[in-house]
Amino acid sequence: MKGYKFKLDAVLKVRKLKEDQCKMQLGKIQVEINKRKEAIEDHKRGIEASYESHEAGLNQGLNGRELMFHPYFVQTKNVHIKQIETEIESLEQERIQKLDELTKLRGDVKIMEDMKEKDKLKYKKHIEKKQWEDLEEQILNWQRFAK
Repeated sequence: MKGYKFKLDAVLKVRKLKEDQCKMQLGKIQVEINKRKEAIEDHKRGIEASYESHEAGLNQGLNGRELMFHPYFVQTKNVHIKQIETEIESLEQERIQKLDELTKLRGDVKIMEDMKEKDKLKYKKHIEKKQWEDLEEQILNWQRFAK
């Protein structure tokens, strides 16, 4: 609308920027969670591959040192899995906090946008009222000159 300027437009822009930053941080957290989940799946596939190679080695004949290595390998993989799961839990907590923050920021932006719309509507009504008054004045002037 021509001539309209929202007084709190700068504040609205800052709040929108904060909301966008929060969305980006939330996305980064989600990417990290997905990476951790993929790492867990890789470790599980590594354990399965180890069992399969161990069984194949038993058929071909393994020495005692190779047999002793397998349980430690599996145990190490399971420890890594547990460590990654705790990292995922902490990332989930951080994600929940960011979601709460995003909800608050969205509410703030929504309030500001509603204020802007109300102010814009008020401005529009004021302009229309002024136009009607000008129009009525022109009609009255025209009627005077037409007589």
